[in-house]
Amino acid sequence: MNKNEQELDNPGSFYERYADYSDSQIKAILKNHRNYQEPAVGAAVKIAIERQLIHTEQDLLGPEYQSVPSAGLSIFPEITDAYQYKKVVASIFRVLFFVALIPIIFGALKYSEGQINMTYIGAGLGLMWILLTFLLLKTERMLIANIQIILLILALFIIGYRLLLQPTVQVTDLIILVIGTLLSLYFLLYLKQLIKSKSGQF
Repeated sequence: MNKNEQELDNPGSFYERYADYSDSQIKAILKNHRNYQEPAVGAAVKIAIERQLIHTEQDLLGPEYQSVPSAGLSIFPEITDAYQYKKVVASIFRVLFFVALIPIIFGALKYSEGQINMTYIGAGLGLMWILLTFLLLKTERMLIANIQIILLILALFIIGYRLLLQPTVQVTDLIILVIGTLLSLYFLLYLKQLIKSKSGQF
């Protein structure tokens, strides 16, 4: 077992982390206690008892601390813990940086086919995407995320149009283009939602 795993299994590490949480944040953990590890719930319960938010662990069986399913379906998982927020956001940024490889590799493949214009487009989009993702990571400004969304849509139409103009339409290229665009849009929209909720919850 490595150090990170030991920390996750240690109630004391959760207690130290949750000690600075507000009452509403502790209640949010208790309300969603089924989604947390046992040491995390134990630490939250201990803090809640100390703050007289609850009397005993049995209070978690009451209706106030039972998760209420959302009225509608959501394609974005709900994050109620600051620690989870940091991990999910970091994972999304790793995916967004990886997305930049798709147009770069696409451009390299087109270069081997002698399509220099497509090579420039692919490399340019990839480098621009890396720059925008880096700026979004550092600033968390919604404007940058919106620019990336516009860039994705433009890339879909421009590259898609050029692919359709070719004498032989490469279905595989079109599928990769559509899937890559949709996945990137999903992660960007999810990231926007997380950043927007950050100030109010964490």
